[in-house]
Amino acid sequence: MWRSMAAVAGLLLLALPAHPREQSDAPDMEVLGFSPDGRYFAWEQYGYDIASDALGSVIFVVDRETNRQAEGFPFGVLPEERDGQYPAEVGGFDVEPDDLAAPDGLPDIDRLRRLVRQQAASRLAALEIGTPGRRLAGVPLTQRSPLDKKDTPLVFVLQSTLPSAIPDQQLSFTLEAKPDAEPADCANTPPPMREKAIEFDVIATQAYPEVKDVGRAATSYALPMQAETCHAGLWISDVIDPPGEAAGKVAVLFLAATWSSAIDAASWHGLFIPLPAATLR
Repeated sequence: MWRSMAAVAGLLLLALPAHPREQSDAPDMEVLGFSPDGRYFAWEQYGYDIASDALGSVIFVVDRETNRQAEGFPFGVLPEERDGQYPAEVGGFDVEPDDLAAPDGLPDIDRLRRLVRQQAASRLAALEIGTPGRRLAGVPLTQRSPLDKKDTPLVFVLQSTLPSAIPDQQLSFTLEAKPDAEPADCANTPPPMREKAIEFDVIATQAYPEVKDVGRAATSYALPMQAETCHAGLWISDVIDPPGEAAGKVAVLFLAATWSSAIDAASWHGLFIPLPAATLR
């Protein structure tokens, strides 16, 4: 099942035809933290996938002011085609096949991750990445209960509350992701390279003295879609309250899945979304 390390390294560096990267499991993700003022938010997507026999490790840093990647990011090995390379080394990351050689000859994801972290260290330090945020809500991809489906809206509050029959005195926020509809019969279209709009809709609700919605805010996200791929769903894994003066915004991490001709693929994405400017009334 496993190829030699040289073959794996060759797959990292070789220019291959453009098509979605086949995956048997979703890539993993680790939150790296924020800048102290909450402006920049960083995470790493990584993993070894048996189906495509490819390693990947890439660091993303999103800017709260623009919801775009900070200069120099993403950085690492990205599991998609860029400039004729597939998977692609991005952001100036550079690796030699010998650097990835493991003593047993097997793919070494830990070594690749260390190399990416080492080469990205100065860039992350320049943005002062490393301050943790406060996780408000989310569902890990490994969790299968109690949610009945992956796109169930998340409901959260900004401060901790006690589980009791007493109505919550603070606002609760319902977060739902609403992707635009796919082309009719997407599997046989096949669609060109495009951007798919996903609206992250937040509703503020009060429970006392009566239950009613008191505010709403929406943020649109442009999800890059490779040619001949169809959207297969998304999973919001984390809603995080940034440190510092975050201007009423929270960071959201989600995994978007795609498919094409029975080939599954997935990638992590992050953005800042504003909360409704509402107070209890």
